[in-house]
Amino acid sequence: MKIRTLTFAFAAIPIVAVAQVTPIGPFTGAMQDGYEAGPSGQFLTHYDIFGGAGDVDQFGGGQGVHITSGWGFFSTVFPHSGGLFLGGAGCNYQFIFDTPAFQFGGYFATNADSPGAVATFYDDANVQIGGPMAIGAPMGQWQWDGWEYAGGIKRIEVVANNQWGGFIMSDDIEYNAVPEPAAFVALAAGLGLLLVRRKR
Repeated sequence: MKIRTLTFAFAAIPIVAVAQVTPIGPFTGAMQDGYEAGPSGQFLTHYDIFGGAGDVDQFGGGQGVHITSGWGFFSTVFPHSGGLFLGGAGCNYQFIFDTPAFQFGGYFATNADSPGAVATFYDDANVQIGGPMAIGAPMGQWQWDGWEYAGGIKRIEVVANNQWGGFIMSDDIEYNAVPEPAAFVALAAGLGLLLVRRKR
């Protein structure tokens, strides 16, 4: 009888799955990055983010990825918060996560002559799982864009809509990794035992 009750308890646990990359509103991730660690003032092909748990890499040609306190072109962008933000100087860039992201988002802007960018999403096997999906990135202003995917997002390419092939800024990025399978098993077991105790 106890085995049947435990089996019923597991069956009663709702499993929520996200079948595709889905836009989400602002959230507070387990890890955040406002690019405050720098180094600022250098055009590079690569920056570590989230304390080394991810990367921002230059994607395609251009001068490089740049962390700065302000950037003028057709409009001027200042940090969303803190003292620094990141953008691509005539280049696009990509976010790459050591552990695929369940959720990722941040604030985006541009200082170029037209707003917006698109994001394309890839899984751990480098298979496209979503996109191209619009990123707001208004001129001289910040706008939130975020996404989630239960299967895990390994890489996100950010490609500008403007003629300059870059100048998309990001700041205050948030990240939640896909939970390890062991965490799901532990959660299910805990909920199952809780339901068994309540039935008694």
